[in-house]
Amino acid sequence: MIGRGLELPWRLPDDLKRFKALTLGHPVVMGRRTFEALLHQNRRPLPGRENVVLTRHPFAPAHDDVVAFDSLDEALRAYADEERVFIGGGATVYAEALGAGGGPVIVDRMELTLVDDDPPGDAYFPPWEHLVGPMFAQTAMQRHAAADGRPAFRFETYVRREAP
Repeated sequence: MIGRGLELPWRLPDDLKRFKALTLGHPVVMGRRTFEALLHQNRRPLPGRENVVLTRHPFAPAHDDVVAFDSLDEALRAYADEERVFIGGGATVYAEALGAGGGPVIVDRMELTLVDDDPPGDAYFPPWEHLVGPMFAQTAMQRHAAADGRPAFRFETYVRREAP
């Protein structure tokens, strides 16, 4: 589970720090609803990153470092010369990037936070486990114990075996 309304289902400061460290200085592609949730939670776009919003509806960014595209493919073509482009959600964008529905898997790395909790929600990360082995290899894992009322979680990194 990755979301509930406009909120994250848990507060994991180490996860937020890791996300910032990984994405700072790079474009982060997200759906419009994820961008709206980001504004709801933080009152601003992600600082120090180009916020790339995917939407099929009219959208006029009211912030610096925010651009909009009609599709994931169009956004990725626009940033083809970037060293790294991050997919930042939500569920539909993740699913497309991971080839759900028979499309191509377009990512070359997965940086996942897996939380040992199952709260109610309305947005879920798509199936990905079937990609491990034939297409992706796990290269790192870091466990974090439950603490201060927060669930246990772990960071896992998977790298693609062949170029997308």
